[in-house]
Amino acid sequence: MSKISVLVRGGNSFQKHVVNQCVDWCTSNLMPDVRRIYIDVHLKNIPDADGYCENIALEKEDFVGSSPRTFKLQINKTLHFMEMVSTIIHEMVHVKQYVNRELNDNHSAIKWKSRHCSYNMSYEDQPWEKEAFRLQDRLLSPLLTEVEFSTNVDRNGFKK
Repeated sequence: MSKISVLVRGGNSFQKHVVNQCVDWCTSNLMPDVRRIYIDVHLKNIPDADGYCENIALEKEDFVGSSPRTFKLQINKTLHFMEMVSTIIHEMVHVKQYVNRELNDNHSAIKWKSRHCSYNMSYEDQPWEKEAFRLQDRLLSPLLTEVEFSTNVDRNGFKK
């Protein structure tokens, strides 16, 4: 049974549509075997970043085995279309990293592919960020080629 659930809060109807389309594409392409995941996306003004990904799995039902399946994304709603799509891809790469247990951040220690990393590591040196930037650049063109974006959407961002 497949249960992929995306809740988008904030932003306008087109932004919600962009999020829904991009998250669906990224889930299918980055995690094709994942059958259960919950992603809560907040479109909001973020003064210091384009986006954030947080693993919010806490309860037993938030996991499949030891793989977390509950996430919160924050996407800066002031971004232009291409920046927003690119940022969603970037944050979905982090979701993939958590789901595949490549990235494990339990708020007291960070592990990347079984290697302990320092919280003091600069952002551009973090290997999970290097991968996210590399994949966002590589996946942007295929996503834009394969996904249809529509301006004829309801208030929740779904195509009419």
